[in-house]
Amino acid sequence: MSVPAVPDAAAGLLTPFTLNFSLTLANRIALAPCTRNRADPGELPTAGALSHYASRAAAGLLVSEAALIGPHLKGYLDTPGIYSAVHAARWACVTTAVHQAGGVIFCQLWHPGRLGHSHFIGAPPLAPSAVATRGEARRTCGIALAHEVPRAMSAADVDTALAQYASAARYARDAGFDGVEVHGGNGYLPEQFLRASSNRRDDAWGGTPERRARFVVAAVDACAAAFGHARVGLRLSPAGDFGNSEREPGDEEAYIAAIEALNTRPIAYLHSGIVADRDFDFLGGRPSAFLRRHHRGTLIGNGGYDPASAAAAIHAGQFDMIAFGKLFLANRQLVDAIRQGHALAPYRRELLEQYRGG
Repeated sequence: MSVPAVPDAAAGLLTPFTLNFSLTLANRIALAPCTRNRADPGELPTAGALSHYASRAAAGLLVSEAALIGPHLKGYLDTPGIYSAVHAARWACVTTAVHQAGGVIFCQLWHPGRLGHSHFIGAPPLAPSAVATRGEARRTCGIALAHEVPRAMSAADVDTALAQYASAARYARDAGFDGVEVHGGNGYLPEQFLRASSNRRDDAWGGTPERRARFVVAAVDACAAAFGHARVGLRLSPAGDFGNSEREPGDEEAYIAAIEALNTRPIAYLHSGIVADRDFDFLGGRPSAFLRRHHRGTLIGNGGYDPASAAAAIHAGQFDMIAFGKLFLANRQLVDAIRQGHALAPYRRELLEQYRGG
C-alpha cells in the first residue's frame, strides 16, 4: 500500500528557507539522522553511505548519521567516527558528492556515554554517574549487549569530552560539512547530564537543573569554536525514554535552563526528538509545543510526519522545518516525489536492516 503525497497541501514544504541568516536552503525538508551501520572496521563511512546522502541531496538540509567524537566510546556495531584526519578524508568524499548535487549537510556529533560498551572499547563506558541503564540487554545488529555500570566521569573526563566535541567539529569542518549537530537526545551523554536519574553529581556539572544543563551548553559552545554558533544545531528529546532514561520531577527544568542559555547564542536550530504525537503532563503538552514555547530560534520537527501533516505543522507555526527519516529511507527522491505529487513507497523495517546499502 502506497503513502499518498498531496502536492497542494504539502506545497509549503518546498519553499526556500534561510537558516539563521547563515545558509539559504532549497526547501524546508531535512533528512533525519538515521544510523544504518554503514561504517567499516576503521569507523569510516562506506560507499553505501556516500550513495545514501548524495541521492537525497535535494532536501534543504541533510543531517548525517551519528558520528563518534572520539575513540573508545563505541556501543554499536559498524558506526562511523569523526575524530581523525583519516575520518575527515573519508567523510570529505560524502560531503563533496552532496555539494556536487546541490545539497547542504551537517554532521551529527555523538558521545554515547553509558551506552558505549566494553564489548567494543575494552573497558566500562563513561557517564556522569555510575548508574546503569535500566531494562533488558539491547541488541545491535544481532549482538545482545547487557547493560553495564559506567564509570563516573571525573572533572578531567568532562573536560576531555568537551575537547572531543571541539576537535570533532574541527574535523567535520575539514571534511567539508556545512555545520554540525550535537546529539543531545536518545539517552546519550548530553541527555545523561540533563536527567537527574543518570546525573547524581554534586559538583559544577550536577545537582540543580542549571548545573545539569551546563554540559549541553558547553558542548554546543565547544563546537562553535570551529563553526560559529550559526552553524551548530542541537537535538533534544525531552519526552524520550531512549536508553531507558527515567524521567524525574524537575528534569524539564534542566531542559528549559539549557534552551534558555542557548537562546542567548545564535545557534542554527533545535531539532526535536522523535516522540511527537503524545501529550506529557510534565511538559505541559506535546514535546514540540514545549520546545517551541521555550526556544526562540529555528525548530526542526521529526517523528511520524507525512508531507501533508508536515506542511500543516509548519503552517501552524509548530516547526520551521520537518525532518523525515523512514520516508526518506523508503524514497530516495522524496523531494521530487512531493513536488510532482507521486505516491510514496511505505517504510519497511528491512530497509533499515540493509546494512551498507544506499
